[in-house]
Amino acid sequence: MEFGDRARFAITVELNENHGGLWMYGRFCYWIAGESIGSYDEITSLRGILFRMRYLHSDRGQRACPELMKLSTEEMFSVISAALRDDDDEIYNYIPRDFPFARFDVGVHVDVLDNYEIYLVENGDIAKILYFNMERKELKHFLLGVGEFDRVALDAYDYLDKMYDAAEESKGEAS
Repeated sequence: MEFGDRARFAITVELNENHGGLWMYGRFCYWIAGESIGSYDEITSLRGILFRMRYLHSDRGQRACPELMKLSTEEMFSVISAALRDDDDEIYNYIPRDFPFARFDVGVHVDVLDNYEIYLVENGDIAKILYFNMERKELKHFLLGVGEFDRVALDAYDYLDKMYDAAEESKGEAS
């Protein structure tokens, strides 16, 4: 199943025929600007992805930061990365101290996306998604509409959640 528009932002989810019940083994990737982000050919636990996507669901609509949007892509990436690694606190030059900056991190931290750092910052009617391939040391960005990422991620999350509920239900019936 695919959610969104591959040419902009999309998420692809595919449950394997032999999915292991509640483990929900399958395939998963992001698409940004027509590029597949992640190791789609590798099998992963979609249940693990579902559980890690919950924070994306709760952070939707809360990534606005006009000051960060004034930075170049490279500077923005560097500031967010350093804050997430707890290397420095330069990010507080752009956000209030009580702003949970981890909400800019929109990567799903699972094996098939381990080679990427993915951040999203919004402002007004524009959002900038930054994605860094750690193997190739390559930083790219793409402009989205505000809420575009969240709509796609929420649709994928809801789909995974329904699959999980169905797997739980069939496990209960098998007992």
